[in-house]
Amino acid sequence: RRISTPPPKAVLRPSQPRSPASACKEAPVAMGSIFRSEKMQLVQMIVQNEAAHSVVQAFGEEGLVEFRDLNAGQPFHKRAFTDDVKRCEEVQRKLKVLKDALDESGFDTDGAPAETMTSDELASLLSEKEDELNHMQSQEMILLKNHNSLREQKYVLDLGRSVYKAEAPGSSMEAGAELTDFVSAATTSVLSYVTGVMPRMSVPAFQRVIFRSTRGNAMFQSRTIDETLHEYDLKTGETAEVEKDFFMIFVAGEVLKSKVSKIATYFGGTLYAYPDMAADQASMISEVQKRLEESSEILRTTASMKHAMLAECATHFPSWNYIICKEKMIYDTFNKFDYDVRRKVFVADAWVPEKDVYQVYRTLCTATARAGVETRPVLNLLETKATPPTHLPVNAFCSGFQALVNTYGTPRYREVNAGAFAVILFPFLFGIMFGDLGHGTLLMLFGYYMIRNEASFEGKKLDDLVEMCYGGRYVIFLNGLFGMYTGLIYNEVFACPMSIFGSHYNFETGMTEGAPIFGIEPMWHHAANKISFFNSLKMKISIVVGVIQMTFGIFLSLLNHLEYKDYKKVLFQFIPELGFFGSIFGYLVFLIFFKWSQDYVALAKPAPSLLTTLINMFMSPGAVDLPENAELKLFEGQSSVEAALILTAVVCVPLLLFPIPFIESYQHKQKLKAQSAYKEMADETDEEKPAGGEEDGEHEFSFGDSFVHQAIHTIEFVLGSISNTASYLRLWALSLAHSQLSELFWEDLLVMGALVAPQGMKMNPYAYAFMTWFAIIMWICISFMVLMVMENLSSFLHALRLQWVEFQGKFYMGDGIRFVAFDFKTIGQAADSEYVFTCLLPRLLTRIEVRVCSGYSTLSAASSDIVLWTGVPSSSSWPSTHQLSGLYAGWGTTSDNECSFAGAPAPPRRPDCPAALPGDDARPGSAALSPPPAPGPPLGCAARRPSAVVRGQLSALSLPRRGAPRSLSLARSDDPAA
Repeated sequence: RRISTPPPKAVLRPSQPRSPASACKEAPVAMGSIFRSEKMQLVQMIVQNEAAHSVVQAFGEEGLVEFRDLNAGQPFHKRAFTDDVKRCEEVQRKLKVLKDALDESGFDTDGAPAETMTSDELASLLSEKEDELNHMQSQEMILLKNHNSLREQKYVLDLGRSVYKAEAPGSSMEAGAELTDFVSAATTSVLSYVTGVMPRMSVPAFQRVIFRSTRGNAMFQSRTIDETLHEYDLKTGETAEVEKDFFMIFVAGEVLKSKVSKIATYFGGTLYAYPDMAADQASMISEVQKRLEESSEILRTTASMKHAMLAECATHFPSWNYIICKEKMIYDTFNKFDYDVRRKVFVADAWVPEKDVYQVYRTLCTATARAGVETRPVLNLLETKATPPTHLPVNAFCSGFQALVNTYGTPRYREVNAGAFAVILFPFLFGIMFGDLGHGTLLMLFGYYMIRNEASFEGKKLDDLVEMCYGGRYVIFLNGLFGMYTGLIYNEVFACPMSIFGSHYNFETGMTEGAPIFGIEPMWHHAANKISFFNSLKMKISIVVGVIQMTFGIFLSLLNHLEYKDYKKVLFQFIPELGFFGSIFGYLVFLIFFKWSQDYVALAKPAPSLLTTLINMFMSPGAVDLPENAELKLFEGQSSVEAALILTAVVCVPLLLFPIPFIESYQHKQKLKAQSAYKEMADETDEEKPAGGEEDGEHEFSFGDSFVHQAIHTIEFVLGSISNTASYLRLWALSLAHSQLSELFWEDLLVMGALVAPQGMKMNPYAYAFMTWFAIIMWICISFMVLMVMENLSSFLHALRLQWVEFQGKFYMGDGIRFVAFDFKTIGQAADSEYVFTCLLPRLLTRIEVRVCSGYSTLSAASSDIVLWTGVPSSSSWPSTHQLSGLYAGWGTTSDNECSFAGAPAPPRRPDCPAALPGDDARPGSAALSPPPAPGPPLGCAARRPSAVVRGQLSALSLPRRGAPRSLSLARSDDPAA
């Protein structure tokens, strides 16, 4: 569909200007929300070449679209704007040099861009600044090296006097006296000497070599220089602090003197003159001191000039960096476009939220008019089978919870977003395990402090721990609130029982008279059977919460089936799953509530065991009606109800297993029959496929694969229903552990240490006060470390496990592709970005091994010493070890760009992987870095699973290949400029 000539009240025509408000009212809007991703539309833009820069810049400022790469099979060096990108990279290199100098001098380079200039003007300006900076740095390095040499000469003169007095026979160092002819630096003397300085670590070895080379015919003396000196490398510009020693060597003859001088130079020593005459020595000391003062003054002047130049650059650096990053993003985007040379237009494909299609057209028209092009642009709406990216607009409150869900995997397009429910369910699970009014209040106040001071944290460089807490500030805040809520239910504050809502316990009768207004009866905390009561209560609460949450997840899967119009899964997946799960665990929840509703004390009969009842339901159906099992009977007709539920569960298993594969096989045959009929009627059977790999989702149907997949799903659901329900017992275990640890620290550390123990030992008042103070401090420190840190982290991880596996496993696929808008606002936000492998990886490495450990894995390359960290999905379908081995058969000639995972389905082929890279040989079976252990499946394109990302501050890695260095690019997935 083309909207360049829209019907009335459809789009804003350039020749018929309207207000944006009226245009928005006329345009149909398909809203997206946190519950489900926005509907996306693939659009095609056709614009004159003269307006290309203006159009791309306008879309970068708006941040509305994600451009597709229409030149995916073309190497980078063959693309149209490669030279422009390289030119921008050269300017960025100069900026990097300038930024290093600014950081070294302590200047702040953060700030908002406040000026505009063209990239050519910026390149010329930065060339001047770079030359000026390099000149200043080289001159400063020369001055520093000369200054350091003067300091070393001064130490030689000062320390040489004491050595010469002691070692020169017959010498007289009085004023005006001359050295004797026996010892002198002149060639006519009997003895000669060599003086200088040397790194302290080299002096012992140097002394041994001197002794051996002169056969003992040398006198070696050294003195320690107390001050740390420097060494300057004029070629590399590196500076190092070195501890040095002064040395003076007396030898006989010019030959030995020359030999000693060469050896000293070899050991890194620097030789300096030491005058024979006392007058010359005094004159040299005066001259060296004068030159030191002049050198210090010149260094101060040079540093002042350099500081002034860097201060000027620091004020403009944010603008310069923004300009060149923006320009590079524009040219990188140009390389994704297809150019029609004959018509002199560019063609671009982009994903756009449906609600923003008309805004995109208005932006396109405005940018074209701003460029002075009279030809109206064309915007076509394309129909495609490609999977659109997932776009979930989130705010600061939801971003932390959405990040937890995205760590598991990006939601599939139009899939129910688990992040919408994590906002409440995740803190609620955490609160059950961390239920304490006092500890929850402290956690809530910490989260509130981070929220209240957002302005002081936003946009600043933070430590890893502080940045993690700040990013999850709303998660921490809600975790604390729900911890307070469950603490009120438990009636506990710092492990102390409380009675805010009063107690209904009658001490005379020993019975409770009515239910409490809110929470648990406070007197249960003082009962003798406190532990058994709370164990039973929290265990049942865990089962009830788990079954309700998993049932809710099954109902969410129904919404997914309806959204995708997959009605066969509604009938033969949702209904059997709900029937199987409800007939067993829904019945268990019913028994829990039924047992709670009965007063077995008034009935004068023991309460039946629910575990025994559930076991007998399967092992001995109908045995509950036997006289010997009368105490296990809860209600009339129990055996009939249980028989019906067992029959329902048994029937649901084959319904879940068999129908779907046969239905899919029938649908595939009908599709093939329709295609064959169409081919017979159509004259043209070869249609041009859309660029960008729109047929990526197509694959050959296999009944065996479909049946095996459904069998795995059935087995996983049936067995997972049991294991997942038992997994929710961690709520009971963590809650009990938190309560008992809090009580232990309160009673045995604070109460015993501050009150009981001092009174028993009859201490004096000062010792009593110190003991009380020490016990309080220890209680605070241990409670903070164990309960507020360790227990907090433990509860967080267990709640995350329940959110990911038990709840999301019922409906959430998490294999979507994140929508990354082309937006200039992402400039400067690379610290939080995720790095993904590009297609260079299979060309450079011959073996990759991934070891999964607690949600992260180590990716090691056999051909180098590189270790990267990559996230992998925490799913039971992935094995504990993945071996990816084998040569990339046919360097640059094969079209097989799929990675093979042992025990897991291969990721989808990346259409943007080039068939050949610069420097790749076109010969199949070319020599790789190292021979693989055994021929295996080709690595092909990198593992582009949405959750398989490399996290870290990496920009490039150098790997050898056939003796030449190669570059492994790691592109930021959310920063098109990287």
